[in-house]
Amino acid sequence: LKSQGIIGSNGLITSAYDAATVIWGGDWRMPTLDESAELLNNCTWEWTSVNGVNGQKVTGPNGNSIFLPAAGYRYDEVVKNSGSHGCYWSATCYKYYSYNAYSFYFDASLHDWYYFYRFHGRTIRPVTE
Repeated sequence: LKSQGIIGSNGLITSAYDAATVIWGGDWRMPTLDESAELLNNCTWEWTSVNGVNGQKVTGPNGNSIFLPAAGYRYDEVVKNSGSHGCYWSATCYKYYSYNAYSFYFDASLHDWYYFYRFHGRTIRPVTE
């Protein structure tokens, strides 16, 4: 995938293949594994419901928070675990297999990062500088 220009030499998906950049434009992009790890390691997570949508309220050390819906994931034509699990892509490719990428995952009781095949449909939470 590096030879095809999909993955850069830094191990991140290139902007031409970054869904956030392609759809939102400008400086929007998918977060890196390090940025996702900051959420996982330095924030508090609270399972909650907002307007009938389950998810995690993630609060940073500065007191600011975001809500991450438990949107589940898509596999083939089916959306699975909607309302009970959140799966969010990062721009970082798995170091051993470039057809996988890191994703952070959560449910009501845990949050962590894993790697998955790129063809699985996962949520994207864009970031900008």
